Amino acid sequence: MRHTLLHYLSTQRLPATVAGAQGIAAVQALQMEGCVKAVLPSKRSAEAGVPVATVTELTRLGHRALRRFSGA
Repeated sequence: MRHTLLHYLSTQRLPATVAGAQGIAAVQALQMEGCVKAVLPSKRSAEAGVPVATVTELTRLGHRALRRFSGA
């Protein structure tokens, strides 16, 4: 899912939001890999309603990963 999300984010105007536990986990993994810069929800905000992660940037490493996965 991470690579699909990374590709999707590359087609969106940033900042972009990602909702849901699976989506947030994928954003967190991409952030830990250094592919994106993002603001993740705090536990308090997650309890208040539907949590969202906000992706603010695709990094150079993220763009490199996109090229690698697309076979270019």
